Amino acid sequence: MKPRWLTSLSGKRLGQQVLTLAVAFLGGLALKHLGFPLPWIMGAMLFVAALSMSGHAAKQPWFGRRAAQVTIGTGLGLYFTQEVIREVASLGHWMLLGAVFATCMSMFFARVMQRLARVNGRTAIYAVALGASAEMTMQAQKAGADGAVVASAHSLRVILVVSSASLIAHWSGANSLALLAPNVAEISTPYALLFCFAAPLIGWLLQRVGSPNPWVLGPLFLAAGLAASGLHARLYPSVLVAAQLLIGWGLGQHMTREFFVRSPRVLFAAATVTLSMLLICLGLAWTIASSAGIPLLTAYLSLAPGGIAEMAIIAKTFGVGAPIVTAFHFCRIMSTIFLTKRVATMVVRSGWVKA
Repeated sequence: MKPRWLTSLSGKRLGQQVLTLAVAFLGGLALKHLGFPLPWIMGAMLFVAALSMSGHAAKQPWFGRRAAQVTIGTGLGLYFTQEVIREVASLGHWMLLGAVFATCMSMFFARVMQRLARVNGRTAIYAVALGASAEMTMQAQKAGADGAVVASAHSLRVILVVSSASLIAHWSGANSLALLAPNVAEISTPYALLFCFAAPLIGWLLQRVGSPNPWVLGPLFLAAGLAASGLHARLYPSVLVAAQLLIGWGLGQHMTREFFVRSPRVLFAAATVTLSMLLICLGLAWTIASSAGIPLLTAYLSLAPGGIAEMAIIAKTFGVGAPIVTAFHFCRIMSTIFLTKRVATMVVRSGWVKA
């Protein structure tokens, strides 16, 4: 029996993967020349989506998404110097508020999701819970909910949030060249080699113990520990571009004909809920920005119901407090993972959603 990684790189499948990656790169390059926001993610997503609709896109190999997450986690962790950690810690009460807010918003919109999509109560709860999509799908299946509906809703949520958040960041006039961080030297070769081996290893170990988002958080903790100890460096821009291409590929591959035809009612409900959440998040973001003294865009990205990797890379690209955004989403995801099962039981028993 072939190893999993060898199966992903065999024969015709390898050719399709190379083609899809080339299309993703062309999409990123095209949008970059056109001046679009977040071009390497958005371009890759749109071009791969077009390829997926034609039925010729390859599914991303399992290690592609993980490589992107390891890279982004490492890049984010390097931001966490002692000064940044103190700044983030001072916002701890706002992070707690953000986590509570996310849970309450999920409870409210579970009923909206159920009425619009006509799904059972537990499926509705897990479909709108603002946690990691893979984790929510697994929890949903264990709870007897419809895993396919939950996975579809979360895929669409992340696609919509990434698209809208990047456009809002662009329209706000934020510095889209902040990703390069020219005032910080590129990481040295010894440290680069250390991260190449140690970051995936820590991600794998965290996965083994059941940690959420292990491939982002493991490398992030490693890099943050070194940054807090005095390492001031940034990853190579080309490596971060490659990670964004892989994220764009991962998002675009979901947009197949079957995805849109299978359950249009569910997709409509998920889109309605996601866009409503974004508007509500903007209101709370204004309150936090005014009270905590942080930029409105930073507060908005901290509360937006997207994935931690995607929201952090937008913040990193536009230079609007990537460590703060990362910390907010970490608190939100951890609380969602540990509370969703209890919340689902409570709202079903209370009759807020129908079993």
